[in-house]
Amino acid sequence: MSAPTAEVEAAQPAVVAETTTQETTTQEQTKQEETATADAQIKQEESASKTEETAADSTADVKTEDVKKTETEGEVKKEESDSKPAPLLKTKAQLHKDVSNKKYDASVLPVTDDAQTIRTQFEFYFGDSNLPSDKHMWTITGGPENKPVKVKHICNFGRCKRFQPYEAVVAALKDSKVLEVSGPEGDEEVKRKKAYVAGSEAAQARLNNSVYVKGFGDETPTTQFDIEAFFARYGPVNAIRLRRTDEDYFKGSVFVEFPSEEAAKAFLALDPAPTYQGHELKIMSKKAYIDEKNQLIKEGKLEPQSQHKKFWEGKDSSFRGRGRGGRGRDDRKGDSSDWKTRRENDQKRGGRGRGGRGDRNGRDGRDRRRDEPAQTSTNNVQKPRIQSTEAPKDEVKRENGKRAREDGGAAGEPPAKKVDTKAAAAPAERND
Repeated sequence: MSAPTAEVEAAQPAVVAETTTQETTTQEQTKQEETATADAQIKQEESASKTEETAADSTADVKTEDVKKTETEGEVKKEESDSKPAPLLKTKAQLHKDVSNKKYDASVLPVTDDAQTIRTQFEFYFGDSNLPSDKHMWTITGGPENKPVKVKHICNFGRCKRFQPYEAVVAALKDSKVLEVSGPEGDEEVKRKKAYVAGSEAAQARLNNSVYVKGFGDETPTTQFDIEAFFARYGPVNAIRLRRTDEDYFKGSVFVEFPSEEAAKAFLALDPAPTYQGHELKIMSKKAYIDEKNQLIKEGKLEPQSQHKKFWEGKDSSFRGRGRGGRGRDDRKGDSSDWKTRRENDQKRGGRGRGGRGDRNGRDGRDRRRDEPAQTSTNNVQKPRIQSTEAPKDEVKRENGKRAREDGGAAGEPPAKKVDTKAAAAPAERND
């Protein structure tokens, strides 16, 4: 009976070992499952985290885009604001009476020997745009006579003193297409290759080629040169003239003459319109400007201004008052602000100015003078008197053969009768 028990005991370790192996396997499976579960949770958490990050990134991108859009809109608005020019520059400098207010100073220009700059300046002095209105140049050249002028004389002009050395000036002028140089070395002369030709057609062409531009502000010593540089960006010009008052006060506007009417129209048509130092400009043709001012004067909204004496083709001219013998607006006395009243009074008198003949029925009228007795001539020859068919009621007093001052042909005097015109051997002297 003991043998089976030993077999059973011998077999028990095998059962325990098998049971231990199964338990180990089960534990490993449990660990694997736990590991798998943990891995799944980790992956799920990572996935959720990535989803949140993606959502956050998307939100951030949207915000970034909104910020960029806002910044872009701000930049556009700023550019639009920057592109809009500031208001017109106005003159604010104080006007000094009885002295020159001109601040132009050619000495600020640097010394140069640039051939093109030299030719341009000399050709301007002799050119059609300057010569007929430049009294000094017209006098020394004789206008159409085209007399030669010493080069050294022109070099003494304010804007030409900077052209050095003298030899560079001569060399530059020899290459000019409109001027010619002659004379011995060191004493050269210059004149136009083609003499100036006077004519109204040329004056009309210069008007059509010119524009009016306002908005350059107060004058400085370099204003003339600054404005010249400004217009140089839009092509060549013949002349730029700063407009001034009688006291040489710069008005802040200029007349610019272009080489042709087409060039002037091209400047007027520029879009966007030119600006000066960030400020807008008033731009129109010179003819339109003149028409505008004349219309304002006609409507009584603008008082006609006195004009500078103008030199043109050998003649000095200035504004004169209306009517024959008008003294001109500068010689008038009294309140200059009462110009409207003077104009109305002139219109009531038939449109004649203060220097006119006056009312035809007044004491200065032509009809009264026609009936005055003939005066004694200076050569002691008595002119025939026109006799009336009816003797005057009162004898006319005379002194030294002249009509008495107190007898001015007052109203109420009987009208003159018909006269025998055959009795007049010679016509009466005209006094009007």
